This record gives sequence, structure tokens and C-alpha cells, in this order.
Amino acid sequence: MALLSVFTIIRAVSLFHLTAAFLFLTNPRAIADQNVIFVLGEAIRVPHVTSLDKPNEASAFIAILLAFIGLIDLTAASLNEETSLEYWLSNVPVRLVFLFSLTGYIYLFKEDGLLGSSAIRQEGAGDMVRNSMVFAWAFMETAAWFWIFTSLRDERREALRRRVEKLHAEEDRL
Repeated sequence: MALLSVFTIIRAVSLFHLTAAFLFLTNPRAIADQNVIFVLGEAIRVPHVTSLDKPNEASAFIAILLAFIGLIDLTAASLNEETSLEYWLSNVPVRLVFLFSLTGYIYLFKEDGLLGSSAIRQEGAGDMVRNSMVFAWAFMETAAWFWIFTSLRDERREALRRRVEKLHAEEDRL
């Protein structure tokens, strides 16, 4: 049995999203100056975000998106256990694929990355996401959602075991 329930972890991630949304709305520099963002950015040598000195339209949009995701996840984690388990078992793999692809893209196509200086790479809209903040967010989200994914598998196995025990108990009564 896990120390933390999978739905507790999801609620914690959702509250993190709501907190980050508030900070992006009021003081985005507080997020951009975090040590973990600086360390992860330096570790893979991507540029740091310089345009988040004060709240602006982009940080407000990020805040709205994070608040929206946080509220949706809190609502979905509050459903009854069976419905919530089915929802998250179908939702989490999609998130993991997206987040893993994003971190892989940033790492592979950075300026001195494996595919960053080759003839394959061309300048484009994707250049704006290759920075320390996006990488740190995607990397930490990937780690959190992978933890949720493994916990969900354990929770599903436990729910199936309880269902089988319930069916055996009903058979024994008949």
C-alpha cells in the first residue's frame, strides 16, 4: 500500500498548478528566479527566461491555463473512485506522452543539442519554448505524472482485487 493515495498526489499537483497560476498573475519573476529552474536550465544549457520581470499578457494567459488545468484536475480527482480511476487511467498516459515529447524536443533541438545544429533543424515557432522555464516545468510535470501513473496501476490492481473478493463473498452467501 502506498504512503500517499494517487488522488492525494493528483490534488497536490492541482494545488501546485493553482499556486503557480496565482504567482504568474501577480509576480512571475518569483517563478522565473527559482533555483530549480536555473539548475535544470544550466544542466542542459538552454537559455533563461528574461521577459518575466513583471506581469504581462503572456504571464496572465499562462496563469489562466494553469488555473483551468488545476480546477479540472481537482474536479476529476473528486469523482467517485471507480469513475475517477477510469478517467485518470486514460488521461495520464496522454499527458505523459505530451510532456515527455516536450522535454525530448527541448533537449534534442537546443542550440548545441543532438539535432540543434544539424541541417534538419530550421528556425521556427518552436524556438520560443526551448528555455529553462519550459524545460523545468515539463521535466517536473513528467516526473510527477509518472509517479501518478505507477500509483494508478497499483490502485487499479487493488480495486480489481477488492472486486474479486466481493464477488467471491457473494458466491459464498448463495
